Amino acid sequence: MTKRARPRRFFIVSVIVPAEARLFKATVSPTRPACPADAVSNRPIDGFDSAVGESHSHMIHHTDFLSRTYSRSTLRLLLGALVVGVLAFAGCATRPAAVPVEPEPDAVLIPEPLDPRDEVFESISIYMSLGDPEAAIAAYEAARQDRPEEPETLVLLSNLYLAVGQIDTANQLLDRVLQLEPGNAGALFNRALIVGFQGDIDTQADLLRSVLEQEPTNAQAHAALGEAYLQQRRLPQAQAAFEAGLEHDPENFVALVGLGNVMLRQNEAERAEGLLVRASEIDPEFPFVWSDLGRARARQQMFSVAERDLDRAIELQPDFSWHYVDRARIRAERRQFAAAIDDFTTAIELDPDVFLNYSHRARLFVTTGEMEKAYADYRQALALRPDYHAAYGPLGMLTFMREEWSESARFFRRAYERHDDQYHGFPLLAALALRKGGDEAGARRYLTSILGQLPRDSLYVDMARFFITPTVDTRILRRIEQENDRMIKAQMYFFMGGHYELRQLDRLARTVYLQVEDQRLPQLIESRLATWRLDQRFR
Repeated sequence: MTKRARPRRFFIVSVIVPAEARLFKATVSPTRPACPADAVSNRPIDGFDSAVGESHSHMIHHTDFLSRTYSRSTLRLLLGALVVGVLAFAGCATRPAAVPVEPEPDAVLIPEPLDPRDEVFESISIYMSLGDPEAAIAAYEAARQDRPEEPETLVLLSNLYLAVGQIDTANQLLDRVLQLEPGNAGALFNRALIVGFQGDIDTQADLLRSVLEQEPTNAQAHAALGEAYLQQRRLPQAQAAFEAGLEHDPENFVALVGLGNVMLRQNEAERAEGLLVRASEIDPEFPFVWSDLGRARARQQMFSVAERDLDRAIELQPDFSWHYVDRARIRAERRQFAAAIDDFTTAIELDPDVFLNYSHRARLFVTTGEMEKAYADYRQALALRPDYHAAYGPLGMLTFMREEWSESARFFRRAYERHDDQYHGFPLLAALALRKGGDEAGARRYLTSILGQLPRDSLYVDMARFFITPTVDTRILRRIEQENDRMIKAQMYFFMGGHYELRQLDRLARTVYLQVEDQRLPQLIESRLATWRLDQRFR
C-alpha cells in the first residue's frame, strides 16, 4: 500500500464566507490585485526522537507528504468560499462608491433607479452566505441575459460552478473566455487553481507566470506561484515569489503562511514564527496557521506555547488527523507520553490508513513499557506498508523479547540489509537470536557470510569472530573496557551478556548487563534488551 500523506491545504484569502467554509478563505479575481489571493499548500511534518532505536542516533523526519487527497465535497467547500470574493467586477466584494454629484433641484423628487447588477450581487452574496451556491447560480443565470458572453461574466459564473463541484462546466466557461480573450488574466488565474488542484503543478506554474507577465504587481498570483514552487520543493523560487507577493501586499495571507513554511524548511524557525504570527492576526480562524505556528515554536523548544497553538488548531478543525499528530509529537517532547499516545490514537481513528502513526505510537508504547501494544502497532504499520524498513529493527527487538528467536533473527537480518546507516549491531543481534534458539551452526554461517561487511579492525569484527569461535573472553573484554564510544561499548557488553547466559554464567551476565545500563543510552536496542533481561531474571 502506498504511503498516505498529509493532504494539501488550500488557502483562499478573504472576505466574508459561509460559516461552514471558515476553515478556508475567499479569493477574488486576479484582475483585482489589491485583494488577497488563493493558492495551494502542502507542509512538511517534523520528526521526533526515536523511542526504540529506529535510527539509533538520528531524529526521524518525514517531509514528503505531498499527496492530493481532497474529496469532491471538500472541493465544493473550498470553492464555495472562493466565489464570494469575485461578486463585483470593480472591487473586493462590494462595488466602488460613486463620486457624489450635486443633484439638480428637480432630481430629488424622482429617486435614481437601483443598478440591477447591484441587486444581483447582493442576491448572490446572500445565497452563498446561506450555503446555497445552486441558488446563486440560478440568480446569476437569470440576471446575465443582457451580457451572456462578456468575459468577466463568464469568469464569475465559472467560479459559481466550481463552488458546486461542477469542474467540467467551469472549465468549459473558461475555455469560452480564453477563446474570446486568450490572455484574460482572470480566466488564466482560475484555470491555474483548477489544474493545481488536479495535481498538474507544472501547468499551474506556467499559467501563473502568464498572469504575472500581464500584471507584475498582482500579489495573489505571486503568492499562488510561491505555493506551486513550494510543492515542487523549489525553495529559493518559492521564497522569491512569496516575498514578491508581500512587497505588493504586505498583508497577503497566503504569502505570509507560505513564506513561513519556507523558513521552517530552511530551519529559520524564529523568522517563520514572526511571519505566522502576522498571519494569525489577519485570520485567527484558519487552523493551519496555528498548526504551523506550533511547529515553528516547537523547533525553538517553546513546547508549552506550541501545544497551545495545536490546541487552537484542533478546536478549529477537530476532524483533521494531522493536528493531533503534531500535538502528539510536542507532548512526546514534553514527556507527556500518555497524552501523546491518546493523540496518536485519535489520529488513527480519524485516518486508520496512515502507517506512520502506528509506528509513532508504537515507539511511545516501547517508552512506556507496553511492549505487546508496541508489537501490534509495528505489525500493523508493516501490514499497511510492507517496505517500511524502519520497523524491522524494533520488530527484531520485540520478537526477541517474545522469545520468537527465528523471527527475531529474520527481522534483524532484514534491518541490516536495509538500514541506511549500516548499523553494525544488527547482524550480531541476529546471530545472538539464532544462538538463543539453539541454531549455533546457523549463527556461524550467517556471521561468516557478512564478516567482510563489518568495519575492519573493529569490535564488531572481534565480536563476530568470538561468536563464530568462542575462546577465552579476556582479550575481548579488555578491548571493550578500552572502547571510548559509549554506544559500541554498550552493544558489546550486551552481546557478552547474551553469550554468558548461553554458557549459564549468570553472575557474569548480570555484571555486563549492568555495564550496559551504565552507558546511559536507554533508546539503544541493546540497552532495552539488557534492561529487559535484568528485570526478567537478575533484579
